[in-house]
Amino acid sequence: MKKTGVVVLAVIAFTSLLWTGYVYDVEALNNDANAAKQLEIIRRSLGSLTEMKYADAKKHYEEFLSELNALAEKYAGTEEALESKFYIGAVHNEMHNYDAAIKCFSEVLAQKEINPNFMARSLYFKAKALIGKGDIVKAKEAVAELRLIEPRAADTFGSELSGMLRIGMEAPTFNVADFNGKPVDLSKYKGNIIIIDFWATWGVPCMQEFPNVEKMYNKFKDKGVQFIGVSLDDDIEDLRGFVKQEEVEWPQIFDGKRWNGVLPTLYHVQAIPTMFVLDRENKVRYIGNDTESITRIVTTLLSESKEMPLFR
Repeated sequence: MKKTGVVVLAVIAFTSLLWTGYVYDVEALNNDANAAKQLEIIRRSLGSLTEMKYADAKKHYEEFLSELNALAEKYAGTEEALESKFYIGAVHNEMHNYDAAIKCFSEVLAQKEINPNFMARSLYFKAKALIGKGDIVKAKEAVAELRLIEPRAADTFGSELSGMLRIGMEAPTFNVADFNGKPVDLSKYKGNIIIIDFWATWGVPCMQEFPNVEKMYNKFKDKGVQFIGVSLDDDIEDLRGFVKQEEVEWPQIFDGKRWNGVLPTLYHVQAIPTMFVLDRENKVRYIGNDTESITRIVTTLLSESKEMPLFR
């Protein structure tokens, strides 16, 4: 079997432990039979949510978060409480609450006596959360720790970490149609500042951030800044209804494939909202979702003459 095949099989086996009843040994913690039964029920139920649309699963995730937090508090100091903390982090990962997920996995890893296999699981999903957040530096640190315990699992992050766009790189070009069938050719916007916003109506953070995005649009729309939305919605009618209701003026691209869509894949998008700021030469100047930072960067870029060299 080729090496890549071995790695893939190892990762499938490794990640399958996320919702399964994998038992680990914590030397310094006690077991509680009642807590174990409750955790097993929650764990099996969580496994059934991964195939659901996020909008349908969200309410269930929130309910399980409440149950897991209560379990962790009631049985503090037990193996089950620590494992509950891991699953709280896993649920936050599924909900794209990456800061909360990272905090949970860090708390688990602070328990130094945990079994190496459980430590590897926690490092793996902490790295996933860090990548989702866009913190590549800390993600690499977590992967380096993981490599000491489970090298094959660490190897799977190679493409994710090396293939991601970096500040200063030229943005991948595309020529597609928006959801109304109008062409959106990135190359034709060269000479303008471009903001590409990956989002979805089902993303709570996206909806919370939308007023700030709209404020930026109104501030810059007549100053040589082109906004492009890339929707990860499942149903085009959800996007169509929102655009009509909010009178969104900038083009919106939709293909109904979520993370597997052409542009999310091309731009290695791991979380939403994620915005890319491109300068007049289509080079990436910012990746993230902080609209205040984007406003400052765009203001700086607009102050530069087209003939001026790119700052580093």
